[in-house]
Amino acid sequence: MIRPGPNLRQPPLHGVRWMLPFLAGWIVGCGDAAVGTSAPSAPAIRIAAASDLQVALPKLGAAFQALRGVEVQPTFLSSGVLARQIEQGAPFDLFLSADESYVARLARQGTIRANSVRNYAQGSLALVIHHAVKTPISTLADLARPEIKRIALANPETAPYGRAGKQAIQRSGLWESLQPRIVLAESVRQALHYAQNGDAEAALVGRAIADVPEVRVIEVDPGLYDPIVQAMGIVSDSPRRDQAEAFAAFILGDEGQSILRNQGFRATESREATP
Repeated sequence: MIRPGPNLRQPPLHGVRWMLPFLAGWIVGCGDAAVGTSAPSAPAIRIAAASDLQVALPKLGAAFQALRGVEVQPTFLSSGVLARQIEQGAPFDLFLSADESYVARLARQGTIRANSVRNYAQGSLALVIHHAVKTPISTLADLARPEIKRIALANPETAPYGRAGKQAIQRSGLWESLQPRIVLAESVRQALHYAQNGDAEAALVGRAIADVPEVRVIEVDPGLYDPIVQAMGIVSDSPRRDQAEAFAAFILGDEGQSILRNQGFRATESREATP
C-alpha cells in the first residue's frame, strides 16, 4: 500500500473546488458591469486540462488567441479528478486528458460528445532528482540508495503519470523495496513540486513539465510503462461548442502539434480515438 511520508500530507479533494474560479470570475464581472469600466468580451473557452499540460497549454492558448481572438482559460488537475468533476457538472467546454480512458468513459456516458474524441499527444515519463542529491543517480535502481528517502509519485488511482510511474517501478522489480519511500501527490505537477522544494529527493513526472532549474532529469525507459496516450473531447452541454471545436482542431493541426513536440510530447500513432 502506498502511503504519504511523515512530513507530507496528501491534500484533501473538495467536491466543490471546481466552483471557486468560476465564482471569482462572476464576482469580478459583476463589479465591472456596475462601474461600466469594461465592454463585454467573447467568453473564454474553459478547459479541463491534465497537469502535464501546465507548460504547453498556455503556449497553445496564446497562439490560438492570436489567431482567433478567443481566450483559453485552463484548470489544471489530475485527469481522474477532472473526469469526476465533469461528471458532476463542472462547467468545462473541453477536456484534455493525459489518459484516453477517462475521455472514452465520459463519451460512453454521453457527458463528452463521442464524435469529438481524438488522441492529441503521447506523454513520456521522467525521473527527476533534486539538485542537492550528490550521489550519482541514473536509473530507477539507484533510488534504493540510502540518500533517497522520499520519492514523489502522483496518485496512480487518478493520475496517468502516477500509474505509469508505479508500473515502471514494478516492472523494474523494485516495488517492495521502494514502496515505503513513496509519497503520494494529488497530481503530477504536485509530485514535481515536492522534488523542486526538496520535500522529496526524487519524483516520477511527465517529461513535458520536468525542465525546471531545481532538478535534473533522467529519461525513463518507455518499455517499463504502458503508452501514455492523451485524448480530448468536447463536453456535451458546452455552450461554446464552436469555439471548443476550433481549439481542438488547432491542437491537432501543424502549429498545435509543433508546440506539443517542442514541450516534450510525442505524436500518437493515430489521432482517432474510439470511445
